[in-house]
Amino acid sequence: MHDCIPPYTMQKIEMERPEVKLFSMACCVLAMLHIMSCAAVPRVFAQPNAIVPSPRLLTPGVGSFHIKRNARILATSQELAPLAAILSDETTAITSIRLKPIVSSNVVKGDIVLQISGSLHSEQYEINVTPNAIQVSGGSYLAVGSATAALLQMLPGSGTTIAAVHVEDEPQYSFRGALLDLARKYHTAASIEQIVELCRFYRIRYLHLHITDDQLFMFPSSRHPELGRSNREFARFEPGSNTPMQPYTSQELRSLDRYSAERGVYLVPEIDLPGHSGRLIADAPSIFGVPGNDSTVNIASEETVSELKALLNEVMDTFASSPFVHLGADEVGLSGIDQTAQYQALVKSGEVSSVHELYERFVVQMHDTIAARGKRAIVWEEAANTAGRYALPKDTIVMEWNHSHDPANLAALGYDIVNASWTPLYIVRNNKKTPEYISRWSVNQFGQEGSTDYQTVKPGPHLLGAQLCSWEDSECIEIPSLRSRLPVVAEKLWRGQHASSFAVITRRLAQTDHNLNALILPITITAEGSFKDDENSFTTPLTITLKPIHSAAGLHARYTLDNSLPSAAWLDYKGPFRLETTAHLRAGLFDSAGKQVGYLSGAWYLARIPTKPNLATGKPVTVGPGPDRTDSWASKFAVDGILDNPDSHWASTDAAPQWLTVDLGRTETINHIRLITYWDNSRYYQWNAEISTDGKSWRKALDFAANTKPATSIGYEGSFAETRARYVRINMLKNSANPYVHIVELIVERVRETTK
Repeated sequence: MHDCIPPYTMQKIEMERPEVKLFSMACCVLAMLHIMSCAAVPRVFAQPNAIVPSPRLLTPGVGSFHIKRNARILATSQELAPLAAILSDETTAITSIRLKPIVSSNVVKGDIVLQISGSLHSEQYEINVTPNAIQVSGGSYLAVGSATAALLQMLPGSGTTIAAVHVEDEPQYSFRGALLDLARKYHTAASIEQIVELCRFYRIRYLHLHITDDQLFMFPSSRHPELGRSNREFARFEPGSNTPMQPYTSQELRSLDRYSAERGVYLVPEIDLPGHSGRLIADAPSIFGVPGNDSTVNIASEETVSELKALLNEVMDTFASSPFVHLGADEVGLSGIDQTAQYQALVKSGEVSSVHELYERFVVQMHDTIAARGKRAIVWEEAANTAGRYALPKDTIVMEWNHSHDPANLAALGYDIVNASWTPLYIVRNNKKTPEYISRWSVNQFGQEGSTDYQTVKPGPHLLGAQLCSWEDSECIEIPSLRSRLPVVAEKLWRGQHASSFAVITRRLAQTDHNLNALILPITITAEGSFKDDENSFTTPLTITLKPIHSAAGLHARYTLDNSLPSAAWLDYKGPFRLETTAHLRAGLFDSAGKQVGYLSGAWYLARIPTKPNLATGKPVTVGPGPDRTDSWASKFAVDGILDNPDSHWASTDAAPQWLTVDLGRTETINHIRLITYWDNSRYYQWNAEISTDGKSWRKALDFAANTKPATSIGYEGSFAETRARYVRINMLKNSANPYVHIVELIVERVRETTK
């Protein structure tokens, strides 16, 4: 008697189609009757139609395969040995059964066999599950890796039986990417490994690492070891992790490169040039700097260009497996370069006729450095100069993110393009589209920031694929934000116009979540409460529960709510706890000696519980001398009662000094003012507060005109003798970071204690 087969294995599935529903229902009824007739037989736990992205062809077989404890994972060539070892570890994590990885051509009953087949295309694979063995074949190492990722999703989380099935599959798009911003927020090497595992699970081929910017220079240059010494996190939206800000070590990055490539994921390093180079300039100004320009390197200097070529070669040595290097080349400010003697000499010699042409020349120089090593250059769309003597070489890949160039025109001119459009592919903290929204998008649709309209590009060989981009987020945010969106993007990239519906993807993810958790998370985090707008924003207090994925004998859970990495300040988990304020939670397992074991789990919760109103909350405001804004940074957001969201703020339209006045509605007795400005742990604001009963005669209540203390989420505050006032005016005098001024919240109160 055969084992009972779940109803979803009784049909041949090529894609989710309405016309197969009636047949499916009939199969379900027959299968359920069969199950009832063989209740004493062990149930099959395999979930073949839970594969995400969905396969092109899935045909149920007869019988089932039993995973035995003495079974082997057999690599038929030495090339596949790393993959066999990886699959063994992953199988153990999911099923608790340790399978022995070996290299051999001698297949015996019970083996899981990995082989490269010359009859299959580069990314084409097949899985054949029979009662005797599991045969995994692919046209390349990468294809076999994709097949084993699909097999991981089919593995039973409990039980040891997989239903017989035959799968044939191949992706629609070759460029399936995700981006991590390591140059704004520090990520541990272990957290990058977690994202690599997530990419492998959903067959995302490229993980783009943005490793240099104005805030952090995270690449370890042996030629210039001083680079990165002034690193400082971009801590605008969440607490800083207080971690060392030195660059990654060469060993860390080389290990990550090998770790990823063995799992069929290629790391794509980005050294953002010539703009977004603030740390590069700050740490070696004599080599890279331009007077009066803190963000763009001196592209007119022959010495600077030579040193940048050497830097790119160091990058390519470190990321040896990657076929690509990303040059950035976006948002470049060219001020000051035209005043240099080097630029003027180039103009005189006829090599360039303008500063912009010099920029185009520089991009070509960097492209040629990369091409000389047999790799392809990638640039953001701003660098896509298509004509002139320094036109972008046609073998460069252009990433479109906000339509400064027409993607259809670039493709028509023969440039390969990748869709990295802000809408819907950007994740910037809680500025992100829902998975359901993304499911209504197609790979050939390009959307701008703040718009729900798409420019549609005709599919063709020059549209290579797309990339989901996570910007400015700390590592505790990455997994929660990516794991629900990345599989939807992967489905679109793998199946194209035949992608499954959101409802179907959601059902499949519910079945495979256990297996993914087992691979990347030591602890599941459950939050019970009311959420609004997205998965992060809560409107009633939450109850947080931490639960280890596996039995953790001798280990105990610890956590923090302040985004810090493990330290003695972390709290022991003693049971569910209540959360009422914004928190950046990290949790992990620790042994009796306090040593962390495995990865960390993370979550991000934004409190949207109404705060106790103060006298200024919701009251009329005016600003000047510049006009008020009409968008989401209008003056009304300075008194909206939201204290802990720097995205909710007033931003001046003109440079400081600017003022904001609130009318309390009637004359009140006050003695305390707190001003929460925009914060990023580095900038500071100078300001003062004046009060009035009639809006004409003013007297100063607080004076922060000489302040140099960095702004924080707490804000600046001060008390004064009780006084009567109807109007409060905040004079914003200076922002140390840029010419404009910002107020997140103005709080006007009468408190019990008064400063004399």
